[in-house]
Amino acid sequence: MPIDPMTKMNISLVAIALMFICNFLMIFARKTANNLVRFLLKTFAFLMLLVTFVMIIIVIFA
Repeated sequence: MPIDPMTKMNISLVAIALMFICNFLMIFARKTANNLVRFLLKTFAFLMLLVTFVMIIIVIFA
């Protein structure tokens, strides 16, 4: 199913924004003293990176 070029652009911009958010979450998690909060933040950032990966795959192959 072909995707409109503007939709592809919007998906890629959201993916870029999610990558920046993941980066800042990782930086914040490193500075956090509590191990549980650190683990949860890093896990959430990793899951967001997986979503970003899927979005990039959609943009490339659609």
